[in-house]
Amino acid sequence: MENEIRVHYVSHFLKLSLWYVRVLMEREGIAFEDAIVSRVNVYRNTDFFDGEHHPAWGREDLDWNAYLKGLKAIFDRREGGAWEDEGLAYLWPRVTKGGRRPSPQGRPYHCWTYDDGEDYIALHIANVYQPKSPLSEMRGAFRDTLLQLLRDTQARRPEVETVRCGSWLNSAPPFQTLFPKSWRDSAKASSRSGIGMGHWGQFMDRTGRFHVRNGEHLRATGAFPHPCLGCHAPIDEIVARLEVVAKV
Repeated sequence: MENEIRVHYVSHFLKLSLWYVRVLMEREGIAFEDAIVSRVNVYRNTDFFDGEHHPAWGREDLDWNAYLKGLKAIFDRREGGAWEDEGLAYLWPRVTKGGRRPSPQGRPYHCWTYDDGEDYIALHIANVYQPKSPLSEMRGAFRDTLLQLLRDTQARRPEVETVRCGSWLNSAPPFQTLFPKSWRDSAKASSRSGIGMGHWGQFMDRTGRFHVRNGEHLRATGAFPHPCLGCHAPIDEIVARLEVVAKV
């Protein structure tokens, strides 16, 4: 079952990504290689990715560069659905199709991780509750683990003043209610897709499968269903807000 879920996601997602590569090239005039490496999340779904290094972050991967030439050759001779189908077939032997369902085990803050900045932390989010949703059935745990992360941060690094997060989830009202008004007021849309789940996470549903409706929206409009918003707020304001929400 886990492999079936993964195969459903990655097969549909990679076809959507290949479709979007052509959109980027036509709309923005960028090169094929730049679109594949820096603007869609293809590389991280292959076994070229070692979990830490990525060509978009400056890593030189000669094997990937050679493999990419074959994909470009398909792009040059195919259009529309034929490009997506043949491109996926070419990538498929190198696509990671296995893996276990995400789990909160070994993750002290479950869905939440963070990076340390000079006087801030940056939040990252992954749904480790699949097939349940962190914004419905698991909302209490989702909220409480964020509160614990922030309290631990205050104890660990008293100099931290601000919490940041760039994600499509910042466009979702149930997510927004976890944060103070200053968080929503700070929102800035990022229309330029990168390789991260801040943009691309909205194409995975709560079960881990491909989110068909969101994929159809992108194809129909050329726009992401949920804008990726960068938000920030003082850490003490977020803690106070979470403490209020926890009592409701």
